[in-house]
Amino acid sequence: MGNTLKRLSVTSFAAAAIFATTTVTDASAASGGASCSTTGAKGSLTFTNWSDNYVDISGWVKDTAADGHHVAIELISSNGGENLKDWTWHHEYDGNGSTLTFSTHASSTDNWLRYVGVSVAVWEGDKIVSGLTCADWA
Repeated sequence: MGNTLKRLSVTSFAAAAIFATTTVTDASAASGGASCSTTGAKGSLTFTNWSDNYVDISGWVKDTAADGHHVAIELISSNGGENLKDWTWHHEYDGNGSTLTFSTHASSTDNWLRYVGVSVAVWEGDKIVSGLTCADWA
């Protein structure tokens, strides 16, 4: 019983420490990252100087299939409500094995960057190929 309680206490402390390092407050800027993959594409975004209204972003997206489609990556965000905000897609058109890397930032005046994440998708023309998307939150 004593060892079980000790393990639970250590686990609870570790979980609280992880939560504390990813919580964003007005008094401090945070950092984090999100990545995901789907059939034919994978990508990642790294977030620095992250507050509820501003974030610096570095990212990449890679085409991983010789399927004739192109791939893209975007920032997704939320102000903590039920709605999500989609940002500009960054497209990689050079085919299987190609990687697009970029740096940018996002800003908002309505706390739309309280929660940030990534969405990666395989595209045909100007449409996402059904079922070939993924998302992850920082």
